[in-house]
Amino acid sequence: MANWQMNIELNDFWHKYPGELSLQQVAQKLIERLNSVKPEVAKRFPDYLDEFSECIEDLEPFAEDPDMDIDSFDYALEALYDWADIKLDDEWNGKKLCWINTFGSSDTQ
Repeated sequence: MANWQMNIELNDFWHKYPGELSLQQVAQKLIERLNSVKPEVAKRFPDYLDEFSECIEDLEPFAEDPDMDIDSFDYALEALYDWADIKLDDEWNGKKLCWINTFGSSDTQ
C-alpha cells in the first residue's frame, strides 16, 4: 500500500447518504472537513494547495443547490481523488499525498 503523507477522515458521515443526509448536506460536511485540513496542506504541501483549493471550489455548488445530481458530484470528487493520489516520489507504491478515508475506521492507512 502507498505511503500516504496525510489522512482526511470522512467516514463519520460519508455513508449517511441518501438515508440520513442529503447530497447537499454531504457536500457541506465534505467542504467543512476539507477546509479544516487546508492549513495542514498549506504548511506541508504548499505546491499542491492551489489544486486542493480548486477541489473545494468545485464542490461548493453541491453544498448550495439541493437540485445538483450525484453524477456531477462524483465527477467533482474525481478531481479530489486525483489530487490525493499525487505521487511524491518515483518509488513503486511510494509516497502519495493523501488517504481519503470514506469506508473504515480512522486506523485505515
